[in-house]
Amino acid sequence: MIEPGLCGRCRHARTVTNRRGSTFYRCGRSARDDRFPRYPALPVLRCPGFATGTTDRAGPGGQGAAGRQGPDEEAPPDGDLPA
Repeated sequence: MIEPGLCGRCRHARTVTNRRGSTFYRCGRSARDDRFPRYPALPVLRCPGFATGTTDRAGPGGQGAAGRQGPDEEAPPDGDLPA
């Protein structure tokens, strides 16, 4: 797995695992602010939205809270990062 950089310690980040087992970091700030990509390229070395803290990254099924897709959310395609 690629080292996530700041995302690994950010309270806004959640991990998302697709059906093929690939894991991605999803930025919770992207839902409210277009400056933040939903799935940032890793490692993230600088981020104006970084906030130290911990969250429940692995909820039921091994996905973080934001990893469970709602009606307007879409998981990254199997094996690929979004463009």
